[in-house]
Amino acid sequence: MPFSALANRLSALGYHWRFSGDGFFVFLREEPFLRRVLVIGNGEEPVERWRRFIGEEVLPHRHEGYPFSVGILLTGEAQVFSYLSELPWVEVIWAVTGTGVKMLKPHSRWGPYRRWGHRSWGVEDRLLSQAFSPYRPADSAPEEIELYPPAVLTYLILFLNLSVFAASVWLSGTGSYEVLLRMGAKYNPRIWMGEYWRLLSPLFLHAGYAHFLINSFALFQLGRVVERLFGKVRFVFLYFFSGLLGSALSTIFRPEIISVGASGALFGLLGALIYFSLRKPVIARRFFGSSLWTVLGINLILGFVIPGIDWLGHIGGFLGGLAGGAAVGLGKKDELRSRWLWRGVALGLTVLLLVLALTPPEIDWYRPLEEGRLALARGDLENAVSALELSYARKPDHPLTKKYLLESYFRRGNQNYAKGDLAAAEADYLRGIALDNSLYGFHYNLGLVYYRQQRFPEARREFEKVLELDPENKAAREFLEYLP
Repeated sequence: MPFSALANRLSALGYHWRFSGDGFFVFLREEPFLRRVLVIGNGEEPVERWRRFIGEEVLPHRHEGYPFSVGILLTGEAQVFSYLSELPWVEVIWAVTGTGVKMLKPHSRWGPYRRWGHRSWGVEDRLLSQAFSPYRPADSAPEEIELYPPAVLTYLILFLNLSVFAASVWLSGTGSYEVLLRMGAKYNPRIWMGEYWRLLSPLFLHAGYAHFLINSFALFQLGRVVERLFGKVRFVFLYFFSGLLGSALSTIFRPEIISVGASGALFGLLGALIYFSLRKPVIARRFFGSSLWTVLGINLILGFVIPGIDWLGHIGGFLGGLAGGAAVGLGKKDELRSRWLWRGVALGLTVLLLVLALTPPEIDWYRPLEEGRLALARGDLENAVSALELSYARKPDHPLTKKYLLESYFRRGNQNYAKGDLAAAEADYLRGIALDNSLYGFHYNLGLVYYRQQRFPEARREFEKVLELDPENKAAREFLEYLP
């Protein structure tokens, strides 16, 4: 394989390379909290020359506090192997022989830097072995790809996500869902009321630090690769097209949840890479091995087993990335006769999902829900209860309606209790218990009402129910001790 082809494939993995004046090639890859350096040089060069080269060209890439990992490929006789193998940050050494590439110092899958969660040198090992193999694999039909300029838009989206996340934290302190609702979370009642932009705005929102960091890391890893393989315009299309379809599918089949995050778009990037692996299987195996399919499978499984994950958004995003990748292709070196068919599929799928997602249900339960939520947010409890009871009567199985109605009953009951209107407080607490008997707060406050009314048997019954639901509740236990 020509050196230029090898350099292009390493560039596709994220390496930047340069030729030093001493005949060495240096490839540098920046990873989160790790710098990886791949050196290609003549193993017959004197040790002193290697020592000088490493001191001037390799060691300056070290960063205090970050792991530093070096792999070295030796051409010619490996006379400097003893010296290089003693260097602690040299993880792997290869040598080019008459039968291909031989690994002289194997890398460890669980080596000193694996604790940081970084991959080993397996991908580079496969690429170098194929590049210097004297035999042509039987399945390696000629494949060509066009590598586009290094990623820029990936970093722009990361910056936008960071800015929006910082704004949400500043507004709420915790990234609460009420703030996220105001900023554009996927929320069916507002979508059906004309805020169609909520199908895309969730891509920039995140529910907490862990959610933001995980999605940012995934975008950093996937976005740069897709942007180089598909180009900037196609990358932007795939990212937002996948996110749109993920939000639409979630809107159709999971109207009860409020969701934020770019997971649908990220699964779309995975779908685009799956399309790449199907169109360029030989190159894809050299780049990714089986890791791409493994990552896809793990994430799909996690979407089903971890509560709270909008797995339908993941599936919609993945299908969008796969269909979108087939619709736009990789560029000049990806001719496909059925491209027009895939463009029709992508367009038809988009129209179908958008029509279904934007069509409101026949029974208007969502407007009273939104009216009640807004009234509750501004403290107008009477109107909140009235609107939410109407919404609940029309759709009793919607969890958000039940959640907000319970909060309204509880807050109005507390308000009436503070005013001394014990009968009204009792009525609200009883309504809450009828709606959900498992919330000990209603039972505790109802016990307080009965205690003040000197209805001690009823008070005892409620405090005993509190301890049944919350055995560690000291206040309820103390009241039981004082009751006659």
